[in-house]
Amino acid sequence: MAAEPFYPLPKGAPEDKEAKPKGWLYHTFHGGFIVHTVLILPWLLGAFVIIGALYLLYAGSYVAGTAILGLVSLQYVTTPKYWPEFRQLIKDMDPRCYYDHCELHLPHGVEDIKNEKSMLCYHPHGALCVGFSWNGAHAPELKHIPAKWLVVDVLMHAPLFGRILRWIGNVGGADAGNMKRLMKEGSNIGIIPGGFEDATIMKKGSERIWLKKRKGFIKYALRFGYRVHPVYNFGECDTFYTFHWLAKLRMKLNAFKIPAVFFFGNVFMPLFPRTNINMHTFIGKAIELPKIDEPSKEDVDKWHKTYCDALQVLFDKHKAEAGRADAVLEMW
Repeated sequence: MAAEPFYPLPKGAPEDKEAKPKGWLYHTFHGGFIVHTVLILPWLLGAFVIIGALYLLYAGSYVAGTAILGLVSLQYVTTPKYWPEFRQLIKDMDPRCYYDHCELHLPHGVEDIKNEKSMLCYHPHGALCVGFSWNGAHAPELKHIPAKWLVVDVLMHAPLFGRILRWIGNVGGADAGNMKRLMKEGSNIGIIPGGFEDATIMKKGSERIWLKKRKGFIKYALRFGYRVHPVYNFGECDTFYTFHWLAKLRMKLNAFKIPAVFFFGNVFMPLFPRTNINMHTFIGKAIELPKIDEPSKEDVDKWHKTYCDALQVLFDKHKAEAGRADAVLEMW
């Protein structure tokens, strides 16, 4: 007998016959916390492993320092393979249960997302991409939709974390070359158009996105004839408190793919998101873009405005349902 799916099924979402029944680690805070630990600590501390190994070498601990560097370097001399059991385990342990509420909404049904040439654009980035991760790349409702979820390419090569991303299998680099290759093949992709700039302007309680000058994704969508879905993460702005000093300098650092956001979340574990948030992610209706091999600036501007208007409509239509009736979307 198939196990009952442990997540709420939006309209049109297929039943997940592989879902595990509720248990100590499945669909509980404990499981959600473990998933966050497995993914967050390697991301934040991977670089410190290298620094620590170099310090050991400097201090004369040659065996320990060399051993650590050797283990870390394995991911650069071998090709980490997709590990389907690892990816399924992340879904089964349900990282959404780490939060008071974290839900994906599909108001137009999962069938509105086609199996090819669909671009899912998530806003905002936030400090650690909570909505993009749990209501996107790892969302059980979307597991039957083939897609590559694109992150800054530096992360794909980061110590420790880069190997974990390759184990997950459905994550790739957002560099121009990889993005164009995937779109030429007609693959579905998930992206965060605002990137590091979104994170830099993040302010707790404020719905801010970096979009006015971010038009490259529209140019690619036109060039390859994609359907573009605006997606909004209500509650992403509450996952962390952020500092706002030296804003101009931090924005300049973003141009070099250096994240310049300073944040703290959980009182007991500042590098982890706050748990007492209500996250609601809404996937909007697809915008059908024409295929234009060489889109002009006017073409890009026109469809970028169409996209911004659609995102605004999505935000205004669902903000009350997300418990933020008075929220105002700030487009930077």
